[in-house]
Amino acid sequence: MYEVSCEELDFLVDLARNNKVLGSRMMGGGFGGCTINLIKKDEVDVFVSNAAEKYQLKFGKSISAYPVNISGGIQLIQ
Repeated sequence: MYEVSCEELDFLVDLARNNKVLGSRMMGGGFGGCTINLIKKDEVDVFVSNAAEKYQLKFGKSISAYPVNISGGIQLIQ
C-alpha cells in the first residue's frame, strides 16, 4: 500500500512462497532491507542455498542469511 518495497525484496518473498516457507515478509523501513522467513528447521539450509543461488543469478549480488531460533520471550538471564 505504501510502495516501500523494491524488486529485490519482492523477489525474495515470491521465492519463499514456492519453497516450503511458512511465512515471509519485508522487515525494516523499506527501500531495501531484508525479509524475515518462518521456515521448518530441516528446510532452512535448502532454502538459504536456493535463495542465494537464484538471487545471485538474477541480481548479480550475494545475500546474507542470519538463522535464528524462536525463544520463549523476554526473560532474566543470570
